[in-house]
Amino acid sequence: MSYANPTTADKASATGIENRILHALSFAKETLRLLAAEGYDDPETLPDKILPEKVIGETAFLLYAAWLTSDPVIIEKVDEIARILEPYSRSKKILIGICLHPALAIEYAQAHVFLTRIGYPDERFDAMLEKSINAQSHFGRERPPHRMLEQEWVKRVWNKSSEPAEKYIIDAIAYSTMARPVDLLHGTREDLYAFTHALMYAMCFNSAPWGVKKENAAILDEAEAMLARCLDEEDYDLAGELLLAWPLTGSHWSALATLAFNVLLRVEDEASFLPSPATRVDILQKLEGEQRKKYFHATAYHTVYVMGLLCSASIKADRIPVQNITANETASGISDKLLSFLDLNNQAPHWLSCFSKLTGAEQDSLVDLLLNVAMYRNVQQKQYGAVFELVRIAYDTGAGSQELVTQAAELLDRLSLVAGT
Repeated sequence: MSYANPTTADKASATGIENRILHALSFAKETLRLLAAEGYDDPETLPDKILPEKVIGETAFLLYAAWLTSDPVIIEKVDEIARILEPYSRSKKILIGICLHPALAIEYAQAHVFLTRIGYPDERFDAMLEKSINAQSHFGRERPPHRMLEQEWVKRVWNKSSEPAEKYIIDAIAYSTMARPVDLLHGTREDLYAFTHALMYAMCFNSAPWGVKKENAAILDEAEAMLARCLDEEDYDLAGELLLAWPLTGSHWSALATLAFNVLLRVEDEASFLPSPATRVDILQKLEGEQRKKYFHATAYHTVYVMGLLCSASIKADRIPVQNITANETASGISDKLLSFLDLNNQAPHWLSCFSKLTGAEQDSLVDLLLNVAMYRNVQQKQYGAVFELVRIAYDTGAGSQELVTQAAELLDRLSLVAGT
């Protein structure tokens, strides 16, 4: 794994990162105006309804993450939006939801919890939440491990104590992607999200994290494999969440992560927001006025929030991303060899444009990206001869994510049994 040089001169400016957080917060303010009351429900433009509770809860999470930076300019903006958010997060509907559904109490109370933590308490909601958490049916709904971690993390943010959660956290982490490998070759987007969310909650967003089973090196190795896939598919929502692995583990940014962050910056600057896979330009162009704004915010707000979370976590962890790729003078020519495994005539993802502007030595620092992309593409296309060659190159040079290469080698071994039948 190649690392970028984290010198002060190469780092993105703190002011630039701060401005991106402020941009996300301003976007959140408008999102609340458009969606906090009723959400978004128009099956002709978006098949899945966006519930107002989801928007309210995720906005509160963004405010909490931004508040953790302790930056006075950011906190002033957080306070402005918190006052707008408060009546939505503590409506009678939310209170009744906490009351009637103890198993969903944390989901209903999430915004209340984050507002409480940043200085906007409410004793009535606290009392109701405590009763529901202590209710017999509170654990009456099964959840996957990363959602179990989310539940206990939100409780911890609320009561500032991990003791009640210890007996649940150990098991949840043991069965989550923080202890077990991710399927890097055939995993779904939901599998990748399970990784990013388990990481966020197990690390408690860098506030007194719980212990995890995986070493940081293993977490970052898997994150790089998934990040290469997301860059190639231009899935910037998920790419932004994967980049959280570096500040949340307190690690210096690798060359691959640095390029990925720079790609996100470039795309955001060109589009004025970080595009989401859910936003369809053809639909957006047909809409006008408030309906256009509602559709845009309903489909794009999550990706914009992710950039806000990423920048906030980077400031809090003192891991502001570097801007420059350190040249690798010892791996001359490897990048050219790996590029030959990619069909670049039919695809021109944004990462390739950024990559092509680098010097040859800088490109050689990104052999992990090239091998990861080539490996994933060729596995999906069932080009197993190319996969074999890529595994051989990886073993000879050390390029690529180790876990990805191991899974590819295991796949080839299983296929050899199929071929012999």
